[in-house]
Amino acid sequence: MIDEVAPGREPLPEEPISARQPRGGARRPRRMRRARPTVRSGSLAVALAAAILIALALAFQGFARWAGEHPGWAVLLGLVAVPVLYALLRGMPHARELRRAARAGMAEAEADALAAPPVPVDEPVSPPARAQEPLPAAGTFPPGPEEPTLAAPFHDGRTAPLPEPEAPEPYAPDPEPEPEAAVLTAAELGSVDLARLDFAALDPDTFEEAVAALCRRDGCADAETVGGAGDLGADVLATAPDGRRVVIQCKRYGPDNKVGSQDLQRFGGTCWSVHGAQLAVLVTTSEFTAPAEEYAEASGIRCVDGTELTAWAEGTGPAPWGPGATLR
Repeated sequence: MIDEVAPGREPLPEEPISARQPRGGARRPRRMRRARPTVRSGSLAVALAAAILIALALAFQGFARWAGEHPGWAVLLGLVAVPVLYALLRGMPHARELRRAARAGMAEAEADALAAPPVPVDEPVSPPARAQEPLPAAGTFPPGPEEPTLAAPFHDGRTAPLPEPEAPEPYAPDPEPEPEAAVLTAAELGSVDLARLDFAALDPDTFEEAVAALCRRDGCADAETVGGAGDLGADVLATAPDGRRVVIQCKRYGPDNKVGSQDLQRFGGTCWSVHGAQLAVLVTTSEFTAPAEEYAEASGIRCVDGTELTAWAEGTGPAPWGPGATLR
């Protein structure tokens, strides 16, 4: 017989008959065996728990012993540990919530990325085709560039024009070297006419010897130079004809270098108290500044500039201790 199917109902699919299934009875469901804990895993858990308990007991015992020996530190440690433990316990729920929110945000971002439509990629635009220029007709040629002429100025585009030569600088002779300072000893100065001696051309040591020679010539028989390292401002020491002790400092300066008030102040700080001067004199081949002259007048130091030194050497002017010598 052919089974008729009711209209509106689909036929049930036929299930294949298993070879082990009995024909006349229903198939029994297979039982699943539960995994039983083994003896080894249970013993390991017990041993681990016992070890943790023993460690905690030993740690607590050691802490109790240390707290008994150091009660102050134990109280301080307890005060610090209580707020830390409270903050940790208070922050654990917040940490869980933050982790859950982070996982939820990552899941939403992945879902949005999967649901987003693909981004269209612009296809490269090919350059427009260049129209081919028509070839010139037979017998005709396009006009070319004009041929260059040799008339000045001529530029071929490859070489730069040469600059015009500059006018030569006027010839200037080399400056004459300054004459070297003359070096003379005390014995040589004894045979030299001091009236004709150029004091500005002498070196500093020879200039001091020349001033000492002038002192000996005009009545200071014991005049001698004491300048050098550690002279404390005194270059020439002498005794005037009237018996006064004369202390002289020599400054061989150029015409552009004047003796300032600082030089006078340094000399005035030692000539009276250190050298016991009864007459202090500062001799120079240059000039004195106005503040230096004011300080010399206030402190009683006699100043001899280059003009007065020449007059002293020529005999037309007085010696610093002689009549006519004035303070400045």
